[in-house]
Amino acid sequence: MNIIIFLIGVIITLVYLMSFVWEMKQEKMRKEMELLDDKYYYTRNHSNEREKQPKRKKGSQSRMKNYNWKK
Repeated sequence: MNIIIFLIGVIITLVYLMSFVWEMKQEKMRKEMELLDDKYYYTRNHSNEREKQPKRKKGSQSRMKNYNWKK
């Protein structure tokens, strides 16, 4: 009886490990296909584009520099 319970535990563990490895392989293949597929590249990777503020003067910086750093 103890051997049967042990074998059932081993079978359940092996099924779990095999499904885990299979899922990792599927995830890896999905990532590779996503990197190779450039159909929706800009919508996928650059969705957080923002509008830049216009410069006040030609050649000026868009953000003021703070040279007065104090420790």
